[in-house]
Amino acid sequence: MGFEKDREKLRKVAEFLNADIVIYRRGVFGEVLGKFDCVVAYMPIGVVVRSICPYLRGKWVDPAVVVLDKLMRFAVPLIGGHHGANAVAEKLRGLGMTPVITTSAEFSDGLCVGVGCRRGVSSDDILKAINSALDEIDANLDDVRLIATIELKRNERGLIEAVDRIKKPLMFVPVEDINRMDVKETKAVKIGVKNVAEACALFYSKKKELILPKRVYGGVTIAIAR
Repeated sequence: MGFEKDREKLRKVAEFLNADIVIYRRGVFGEVLGKFDCVVAYMPIGVVVRSICPYLRGKWVDPAVVVLDKLMRFAVPLIGGHHGANAVAEKLRGLGMTPVITTSAEFSDGLCVGVGCRRGVSSDDILKAINSALDEIDANLDDVRLIATIELKRNERGLIEAVDRIKKPLMFVPVEDINRMDVKETKAVKIGVKNVAEACALFYSKKKELILPKRVYGGVTIAIAR
């Protein structure tokens, strides 16, 4: 998104991201925030902030927003860093931009907890499973950097509520990324993905070391990596 005078620069970004061009006008953010999963704005960040504020509903439903500076040197995830904005900013390295990442999960050390769960599982059951898995490796929630699950669980209410309660980032891994990983196949192949808990734990881990292979606790599956 940007101004008509910048259409050529917008076209370059849109072609690179395989995205649509939207020309800015008053009220347009109210339309695009409900239509797209990510908005890349080539305009002053103040304009973007003032424009999107009336339309924000919550971190689990708002799309990602990335702002580009005038010289197109930096890509700044404004909202939705863990829900696509950071990934888009990183991708824009391909156009010579530097991503400006401010979310803490990218800089802190700690464990990555991969979670798989049955549909409709409660937040209490998920938290009980996470804590049980941590107990097995003599760790606790303070040692956890983030929780990771498959993209298909983006709207799993119990999981979202559980992560909100423990105040940890919840990261989602696309199916295609998991299926490119060198991980063993599990029963998850029935839904078109090779592996869930172990793959998600490894995907965001820094050392790519699985320290707790998949454990099943009722309707929840947990794996832990660092």
